[in-house]
Amino acid sequence: MRVACVDLPALPLQLVWRREPAWRAQPTAVVDEDRPQGIVRVVSEAARALGVLPGQRYGSALALAPGLRAAVVPPEELAAARDELAGRLHALSPELTRDELAAGTFWLGGAGLAGLYPSATAWGQAMVAALAALGLGGAVVVGFSRFATCAVARALGHGLAVERAATRLQVFARDLDERTAARTVPLDRLDVEPALRDALARLGVHTLGELVRLPGGGVLERFGPAAHRLYRLAAGEGWDPLAPEPPPEAPDERVALDDPELDAERLVFTTKTALDRLLARLAARRRALAALYLELTLRVYGRPGAGHERRVDCIKPAAPTLDGRALLGLVRLRLEHQILGALPPAAGVSEVRVWADDVAATREQLALFAERPRRDLRAADAALARLRAELGDDAVVRAVLRPGHLPEARFGWERLDAVVAARPRADRPRRLVRRVWARPLRLPPQPPSVRDDGWVLSGLAHGAVTRIVGPYVLSGGWWSGEIHREYHFAETRRGDCLWLFYDRARRRWFQHGAVE
Repeated sequence: MRVACVDLPALPLQLVWRREPAWRAQPTAVVDEDRPQGIVRVVSEAARALGVLPGQRYGSALALAPGLRAAVVPPEELAAARDELAGRLHALSPELTRDELAAGTFWLGGAGLAGLYPSATAWGQAMVAALAALGLGGAVVVGFSRFATCAVARALGHGLAVERAATRLQVFARDLDERTAARTVPLDRLDVEPALRDALARLGVHTLGELVRLPGGGVLERFGPAAHRLYRLAAGEGWDPLAPEPPPEAPDERVALDDPELDAERLVFTTKTALDRLLARLAARRRALAALYLELTLRVYGRPGAGHERRVDCIKPAAPTLDGRALLGLVRLRLEHQILGALPPAAGVSEVRVWADDVAATREQLALFAERPRRDLRAADAALARLRAELGDDAVVRAVLRPGHLPEARFGWERLDAVVAARPRADRPRRLVRRVWARPLRLPPQPPSVRDDGWVLSGLAHGAVTRIVGPYVLSGGWWSGEIHREYHFAETRRGDCLWLFYDRARRRWFQHGAVE
């Protein structure tokens, strides 16, 4: 089974150069803060030649190299770049594994790809092309082992002219050739603890080949489990399988219509529901929409072979965006002027589906999307005003709590003049909602011969009762007329939970609500 390692040395530095191409010829560094007290994290070879090293203060580095160019790479930008690179590599193999310690290291599994690539070299060249398309450089090694390919890639990438976004490709035809090349890799090119590396150097051990010539038991006894695991991997005795992550999803949203529709306004409103959900999913992945695909499923009548047809249209905004209002305006124009006018005369839209081509979103786009309210309260107030004008002032009400002894007396209704934004508290646990009928529904009497778990309460659709919990007694009202109710929760075969009570005075069962 073939395994490929893609290693991009100094990935944060390459992101800075991709952002500022003119800096490639200048000494460049990546700092954690753009101020003199900031710490230098990554440096280019030109900056290293002037004495700038990782760990120095930004002010000290400027004193050593007055022409130093420095920038900050936020964690979200680095994560977005890794996701973008992973998306490109996922197109070359469904088995992709990331290195959790090194941001620029990936492994790809080659199982089942023989029909797509004529050779391992062609597969490796496709990875080189993917890196070049992103303006990045590194090393690509195609071999047989996760550890060996990574070790060789780290050695190839050392000193690589990433300023030119160059990529080196190494393909091993035999497992023996890969092991031989891996044993020449110096230990300081790998993620080896400095204390272990220095302790081995005092014994004259500087490469993986010199490490595997030591006795394994002695390595474990003297240097511990971490050194012994490195020894087993270098000797080919350890098991280091890939841990593939699932391919990135291609988010899509759809809305099915009860009846075929051809009205542009109603179709735009339907599309808005799916588009809002799509943009929310993209924003959660730190992506922005670059192209919107709108698919309409048509129900065609009145011609031979009539049935369902699908029409797909692509709508491209001026720039990648997460602005749903601007996208909806483009959808409205496309529907009114191109799509609906070209449909067959006897046709209607029965389903709307949207999906997108996406790119990495900027921090400004994500911030604007997070700050933009999902509900337009002014539009809601205008809609309620139209309802009151048509149906009366009492047509729009909201429930309010009131003091009362019986459940039906503990709430009431009052007019709703304006919609207020919801302010849910995240620290409160989610609770079940009990829907209460304003007037209890009388139930058919329970036959004496039927047990509780066979009682049919609300028709065959709900099924018979499977379990009843109770009673919870509510009594009182002696001042106006004594009340004695025994409340129960009844679970039906379909999964509904009904709220019932038995009225002792009337000797009848009533349904007072349901739990949702």
